[in-house]
Amino acid sequence: MTTARAHLQTLVERAAHGRLGPITEVHRYDAEAQADFRKAAVLLLLTPTQTPGSGGPEADLFLIQRSPLLRKHPGQIALPGGGEDPGDRDAVDTALRETHEEIGLPPGRVEVLGTLPRVAVPFTRFVVTPVVGWTEDPGPADEVADGEVLHTLRVPVGALLDPAARAWVQVLDSTSAGFLVPGGWVWGFTGNLLDHVFDELGWSRPWDHDRVHHMSLDEAHGRPPVTAEG
Repeated sequence: MTTARAHLQTLVERAAHGRLGPITEVHRYDAEAQADFRKAAVLLLLTPTQTPGSGGPEADLFLIQRSPLLRKHPGQIALPGGGEDPGDRDAVDTALRETHEEIGLPPGRVEVLGTLPRVAVPFTRFVVTPVVGWTEDPGPADEVADGEVLHTLRVPVGALLDPAARAWVQVLDSTSAGFLVPGGWVWGFTGNLLDHVFDELGWSRPWDHDRVHHMSLDEAHGRPPVTAEG
């Protein structure tokens, strides 16, 4: 068993016993207050890295960049996933179906390790179940869903955790944890979720918490090129 996979397995076991710390307050789930939120799921899918020696865990994470033409979260870089469909049996089914639709990865290639506690996305009124998965052989995983996904990304976790790639991302009056990746910043709900998960895994590295990337609405919607900013 690889070290990264073992850490993920321990994470979901701790989650099952209620031993994870709380996510940032804006995403904390309140079953009563958010009873009318739509159910959704995302897949935190990792695989052995293609670039050993990049630092940190020897694993890559799969992300997508949403189409800038979408009505909700246009252009954002996010985990594969989406809203529950009537035929879905549970959150795992939703996450695997959405991942298959968005990047072409068959469910049979994913080893589902477990789920993390539900989290809320108040802006779009979703309650999201993060599903944790591992794949030894993902294949190309780049068959994007036309009209929904601009392209897929396979990013070394070590590159995500590089202190030079970390900042707070501020859009209007909203601030979230950010990770600089090829093509832009991971921010918003996905940035906060990854920040929380990496902390719980013990993978996070010290970074400059005074660093802020001020993001325009155009950049937030995936339109202009993005460069690192101090």
